Amino acid sequence: MEYDGYDEVVRAWIQGVYDSRGNDAKRTLKFCYDIEQYAMKKNDTKLLGFAYYYSAETYYLLNDSEKFFFCITKGVSYLNESNQWELVARAYNLMAITAINRGNEPIALDYYLTGLNFCTKYQLKQEETMIDINLGNLYLSCGQYLEAQRYFEHCGQHVKKFVKDDRNYRLITCVYIGMGTGFLHRDMPERAAHYVELIADECEDHIEGIELLSYRCFKAQVCHATGKTNARDECIRLICGEINADIPIMDIFIDLYAFSRLLLEIGNDDAFLRVMEILEPLTRQAKIVNLRRQIISLKIKFYRMHKNNEEYLKAAGQYYELSEIMEKEKQAMIANMLDVRESLERANKKRREIEAANIRLQEKSETDALTRLANRFRLNDYLDQVFEKSLANQTPLAMEILDIDYFKQYNDNYGHQAGDECIKRIAKQLELMQNDRIFCARYGGDEFIILYQNMTEEEVSHAAEGLRERIIDLAINHAYSKTMPIVTISQGICYDIPKDDTKSWDFLHAADAMLYHVKKKSRNDLALGHLADVSDK
Repeated sequence: MEYDGYDEVVRAWIQGVYDSRGNDAKRTLKFCYDIEQYAMKKNDTKLLGFAYYYSAETYYLLNDSEKFFFCITKGVSYLNESNQWELVARAYNLMAITAINRGNEPIALDYYLTGLNFCTKYQLKQEETMIDINLGNLYLSCGQYLEAQRYFEHCGQHVKKFVKDDRNYRLITCVYIGMGTGFLHRDMPERAAHYVELIADECEDHIEGIELLSYRCFKAQVCHATGKTNARDECIRLICGEINADIPIMDIFIDLYAFSRLLLEIGNDDAFLRVMEILEPLTRQAKIVNLRRQIISLKIKFYRMHKNNEEYLKAAGQYYELSEIMEKEKQAMIANMLDVRESLERANKKRREIEAANIRLQEKSETDALTRLANRFRLNDYLDQVFEKSLANQTPLAMEILDIDYFKQYNDNYGHQAGDECIKRIAKQLELMQNDRIFCARYGGDEFIILYQNMTEEEVSHAAEGLRERIIDLAINHAYSKTMPIVTISQGICYDIPKDDTKSWDFLHAADAMLYHVKKKSRNDLALGHLADVSDK
C-alpha cells in the first residue's frame, strides 16, 4: 500500500475507503471526511489529494455533478503536488466523461489528452487503456468511426497484455462494444454481430452491473439490425427489468439513450416509457442540463409519433429553455477547466521549486552527515573520473562493496542510536585507510564503497583483508550475529582493467555479485573476482 507510513488510525480510514467505495457511499464519504480533516491539520497534501479524489468519485457515482466538480477541482492539484499520478489520470478521465455528458466534447478531449500525457509519462497502462476506450467512444459520438475503431483495437492489445484480473473482462467488453458499435454505424451489422458473439463467449459470465447493461443495450441494437427480433425483445425485457434509480447515469447514459431511440424506432411504447421513468429523475438529480435536454428530445419524438400536440409543445418549450441554460453551463465548464489548469500549474510550480531547492542542497553537500565520508553524489562524480582515467591509461581499477554482517539484528536489538554509532566506528576505519589511490564512500544504510586505483590485485586484497581484521579488532559487541559475537563485515571486490565496452557500474554489479557469494557461503569474509566472472543476467 502507498500509505504504509501513516499510523494505524489513518490506515484504517484509507482501507475503509477502499472497502466501501462503489457500494456504500455514506461510509466512503465519512472516511474521506475524517481523512480530509486530519490532513488539513497536518498540511498533508498526499492525504488531501486522496480524500478529495475518492469523495469526487463517490459523488460521480451518486450522479451529483456539482459536488463532483467541487471535489475533483480541489483534488487534482493536491494529487499532482504529491505525485499520485494514477489518481491524477483517473481524475482527468472522470472530468472528461462529465464534460461529454454536459455536451462539451472539446473540453472532454482536452481532459482525455491531458490524462493520457500523465499515463505516457508515468507508464500507467491500466489508466491509459481506460482513457483510450473513452476516447474511442468520443470519436464514435462525433461520427469518426474508423478513428474510433483504431483506438479500440489498440485498447484490446493493452488489455490482454497488461490487465490480468477480473478488470480484463470489463475492459475487453467495452472494447468489443466499441468495435461493434463502429460497425453498426458503418452499416455492417454482420461484423457487429461477431462482437456480440465474442462477448458471449469470453466475457458474459464474468461481467455484471453497468458493463452487463451496456452489453445488452448493444446486443439489442445488433439483433434488431440483423433481423433477430426474438433475441432483441429478450434483451429489451432484461434491460427493463434491470434498470433502476441506483445506476450511475454518467457512465451508462449514452448506451441507454441509443437503446431508447431503438425503442422509439420499433414502437415499443411500454419499454420506452419504463426507461424514461428511470432516466428522467436521474438526469434531474445529476443537474446536467445536456442530459435532461436529450431526454426531452426523445420525448418530443414520442409525442410527435403519437400526435399528442399538447405534450409535444410543452416538451418543445422545455427543450428551448434547457438549450439557453446549457449555454451558461458551457461557460461554467470552461471556467472550471481554467481553474483546474491554474491549480495544476501552481502545483507544478511549487514542485519545480522544491525539486530545484533539493538539487541545490544535494550539490552543496557531498558529505554523508553521519559518517563524514563521501556520499553517493560525490561517489558518482568520483567514479566517473577514475573510470575514465583507468580506461584511457589502461590501468587497473577495483571496486569493493561491503556491508555489516547481520546489521538489521544489531539495529533491532541494540536500537538505532547504537546502530548509528556502529556505522560511525566502521566508517572511521575506512577514513583512516584513504589515500591518493584509495577512496571510500558511504553507499547507504550499512553499505560502503571503496575504490582502488592503479593497484595490483595483491595490494587490493591485502588492503581489504587488513580492513576486515581491523573491524574485528574493534570488538564491537554483537550477541545477535550468527557469525561471531562481535561486529564483522563481508566484502565483495571486482578487479579489472576497463575496456571500451565496459561501463563504470559494471564494476559495482560484479562487486555486488561477489558480496552475494560471500554472504551466501559464510560472511565475515571477502571475495575478489573479475568482470568476466559475473555473467550478464
